Amino acid sequence: MEEKKKKRSGLSWIEEILSEEAAPLKDIIKEGRREEEKPKAKEEISPIVPEIKTPSKPVLTEDRGGTSLQDILKSTRGSPSVPIPTYSGEEAEVLDVYGNVRILRVKGEPIPIYEIRLPKLSEEEEKLVKIVRDRAIAEIQIDPESIPDPEERRRIFGRAVKNIMRELAPAISEARMEVLVNLVVQNMIGYGKLDPLVRDDNLEEVMVIGTRRPVYVWHRKFYMCKTNIFFDDEREILNIIERIARQVGRRIDQQTPLLDARLPDGSRVNATIRPVSLDGPTLTIRKFKKDPLTIIDLLKYGTFNLEVASLLWIFIDGLGVKPANVLVAGGTGSGKTTTLNSLAMFIPPSERVISIEDTAELQLPIEHWVRLETRPPNIEGKGEITMDDLVKNTLRMRPDRIIVGEVRGPEARTMFTAMNTGHNGALYDFSVIQLSDSRFVLIGDLVEELFKKYSDRIERYKDLEYIVLEEKDRFEVVSVGADLKAGKHVVSRVWRRKVREGEKLMRIRTRTGNEVILTKTHPFFVFSNGDVVRKEAGKISVGDRVAVMMRPPKPPQRKALVDPNIYVGISDYYLVPNGNGMVKVPNNGLPPENAEYLLSINSNPVKLVREVDGDLAYIAGVLLGDGYIASNGYHLSATFDDEGYRNAFVNAISKFLPEYSPQTKISGKCTVVTVGSKIFAEMLLRIFGIPKGKKSEVWDVPDVVLSHDDLVRYFIAGVFDADGYVDESGPSIILTTKSENAARKIWYALQRLGIISTVSRVKNRGFKKGEIFRITISGVEDLRKFKSLIPLHHSKKVAKLEEILKTKRAYRGRRTYRVPISGEMIRPLRLRLNLTVAELSKLASHYAGEKVSESLIRHIEKGRAREIRRSALKGIALALQQVAKDIGDEEAWVMGKRLQLIAEGDVYWDEVVSVEEVDPRELGIEYLYDLTVEDDHNYVANGILVSNCMGTIHSNSARETIVRLESPPMSVPRIMIPALDVIIMQVRFNNRKKGTIRRITEIAEVSGIEGESVQLNTIYKYNPAKDELYHTGVPSRVMNQLAEHTGLTMDELLEERVKREVVLQWMVEKGIRSIEEVGHYIREFYIDHEELLRRIERDASIELTEKVRTVI
Repeated sequence: MEEKKKKRSGLSWIEEILSEEAAPLKDIIKEGRREEEKPKAKEEISPIVPEIKTPSKPVLTEDRGGTSLQDILKSTRGSPSVPIPTYSGEEAEVLDVYGNVRILRVKGEPIPIYEIRLPKLSEEEEKLVKIVRDRAIAEIQIDPESIPDPEERRRIFGRAVKNIMRELAPAISEARMEVLVNLVVQNMIGYGKLDPLVRDDNLEEVMVIGTRRPVYVWHRKFYMCKTNIFFDDEREILNIIERIARQVGRRIDQQTPLLDARLPDGSRVNATIRPVSLDGPTLTIRKFKKDPLTIIDLLKYGTFNLEVASLLWIFIDGLGVKPANVLVAGGTGSGKTTTLNSLAMFIPPSERVISIEDTAELQLPIEHWVRLETRPPNIEGKGEITMDDLVKNTLRMRPDRIIVGEVRGPEARTMFTAMNTGHNGALYDFSVIQLSDSRFVLIGDLVEELFKKYSDRIERYKDLEYIVLEEKDRFEVVSVGADLKAGKHVVSRVWRRKVREGEKLMRIRTRTGNEVILTKTHPFFVFSNGDVVRKEAGKISVGDRVAVMMRPPKPPQRKALVDPNIYVGISDYYLVPNGNGMVKVPNNGLPPENAEYLLSINSNPVKLVREVDGDLAYIAGVLLGDGYIASNGYHLSATFDDEGYRNAFVNAISKFLPEYSPQTKISGKCTVVTVGSKIFAEMLLRIFGIPKGKKSEVWDVPDVVLSHDDLVRYFIAGVFDADGYVDESGPSIILTTKSENAARKIWYALQRLGIISTVSRVKNRGFKKGEIFRITISGVEDLRKFKSLIPLHHSKKVAKLEEILKTKRAYRGRRTYRVPISGEMIRPLRLRLNLTVAELSKLASHYAGEKVSESLIRHIEKGRAREIRRSALKGIALALQQVAKDIGDEEAWVMGKRLQLIAEGDVYWDEVVSVEEVDPRELGIEYLYDLTVEDDHNYVANGILVSNCMGTIHSNSARETIVRLESPPMSVPRIMIPALDVIIMQVRFNNRKKGTIRRITEIAEVSGIEGESVQLNTIYKYNPAKDELYHTGVPSRVMNQLAEHTGLTMDELLEERVKREVVLQWMVEKGIRSIEEVGHYIREFYIDHEELLRRIERDASIELTEKVRTVI
């Protein structure tokens, strides 16, 4: 039985033949005899028997007597064969022997020789093999593909071929016939001369590079080897290539001279022919390994160490909250797919995994796994399914994980878009969105308006509805880049969905009064231990520091031109100059181009305004602050408690009503000014949207005044003159209103001018129920800006403000001008650069232009100081960067630069003071909304910044990987790349002691964008001298994010890593390495890790048992 198995394996049958002294075939035939044969065992009848055509009488029979095989087999001789080299004696060192293969180290050869012992055929035997093969092809009427088992297929075809050969050469010995039959079969349904190589499980790849040149192989142990197999004729190679092409339903010819395909057994084939292959046909077969390498194999081979493997397990697991997006990069043959396959086994068994490959190579012990493969175009050039098509389709298949086998083209951008938009968050309809043109809109109003316009083009995904905006309808919103600088980006889609049954929303309030209501899954940007991380609303806690816009991008300064249509019907006449005076033109439509005034019967003329100026903006501010337009629209009125403020208002009115004097009435300490002009009141209503009658809860900041900073300044002056007050004890300036929209827009308008304010919601003590919103400007620095930029006319308020600025000192510690700080942000970097506290203090003071004391640095490093002035942090950052630059430490320079970005960012880190769960139905919320923002994937809602797979790539370093991602044909926008968390670099190189090896050379985390480049933190690097990965000392950003999302401390996360390390170490100890076994124990860990660890404790070595006890 054992011998029979060997024969079937195809690796031992030649050994038997080459050891016997057989007579030449020609002599056997001439003598008319057969060698003595051993009794033939009765053949087992197979249920699948090829149909054999009845052959004609054989030409070669015993009664033909002296007729020789040479007489019968008439054909021309081919080109002379390449002599097969043999190696022996002192020139060859035998490295390994198995089956009929020897691996030799030959003197003068740069790589090992893979020598396979081949049968030597006489010329007559070669011709016999050809004739038998031709007859077999014609006579055996069976589809090889109908017999899926390759060994069974060989056996059935072999029996049919043997019958034909017995007819043609009955005198051949059984053993010799076995040799010749196998040669025919491997040429018919195998790979010809390559067949024994393809069937050798020790080989990874077989490479044919042309005729009369050796075939090369990649051996799993000895790597690249040269074989003793040659092809004499191009036709031989082409026959194999064409057979493979037919097998996979593809074609290869001069029009399509390339073939890249996967064989039914999973092996990957690439072939080229002329004209693209200049020296003739080539063929590369990458064999599918039935028993793939696992993480345990890679640990044994030294590709990983236990610390790195267990850390990557945590990254890929994500602890149920945030799995990392991982990219494995490296050169051809570096082992990227093997590493990807090994790491993908760490995916929790509860998740749905979809893999996308050009040629399916992954093997995962995952139950819920969907495998997708690309398809090339057919002969007509149609039907192609690209990697990008599959990535886009996969996003509609509800994947938990996407594995992209190899990233080379447009699918990279699609993949990164998926990384950047992988959440299901939304805002409620009254969230105020900040547009880049200075306007504010409610997200609900904006989205609903677009849904009405695109009612016939609404798309759906699960319970979400969305529309893809045409170019003309796209708009820009204020957003923040990875460098924390404000910018503006285009919205390409808008989304909505109904509130789900039983769903609760989160109301988040900050110390400065910003407030937003959103779903639990909508991400915020949170500052944590010197890093910026995304954190879902449902995981936000009181005390978290969230990003709030401090310096929005400067909007375009536009003229506030008035639409002439507002004047249609507003008066009886237009007054138009005619040289000697004015002539009345009936108001039957748009005003004439030279019209100057509006006039009705029994009214005073009103100046026709074509562009809003500061005076008109001031009037609007006063009326919205503490005035009104009568409900009948016939007059407007405001109350004044200061003469300077009243005179400013009256003077501004006279500019538009030159022939009218407002009525004044003393009421106690105040003066009421009334302007009786229906035309003027209607004009203000139409230009500014000032409502008639009571307006305290419904008024808003008019969009028109946001057209230009000067209009903003005069409008704010009018509002604060009318309704603001100066609190000398604060010191602060305060404005209160019942209108939330107005409060938040004034907050923005002040920000736009560089004035920091806060908005707070407080109980309205003057009434039994209700709330008011308080806008507060505090701190001497911002009060000074307010005094300088806002032209107040209220003399009493101006006097109080001047007194504050004269007597109060500026306080540099104002919260918005400080950033959170921790010792981990400075101390590791200072020690890495070998700086003392005194040295850092001196250098930082120099760069900051102010004193950065030693005590401040010590307090920060010991955790006693929680915040630091922006200017001081910038000084420290510049000092650290300079020292890093001087000593050539690029990574330290990057870490210092990150501190500088934090110090100079356009956001401040507002403290969360309230987190509450709210019922959307009680608030009357039916729909929730969101935007898809290109590039930055974030936008500002109510002042707070909110945010909207694995793969392999060919590259040689993490930096080069980024360059390749950004360059065509991938063309991933740079701002998207920070969605990638981890880059694993892998190479294949030659080690003097160990030969060719595969190693992880770098593990880097993408930390953001600085200037024009993506910033990388290398956390592990390869030391070739020691052949090991070492930790660089740079803290892991991914671990920090996991700490934020899970609430675990870094020590608790370390314990989680050690648990996984224990499991891996135990499998190494026990020799557990197959994909099924390794997958089983990883699954057991996810189901009940405590039970598995207790089992390991009972079953492990003493050393490992002690380690287990530290984490149980």
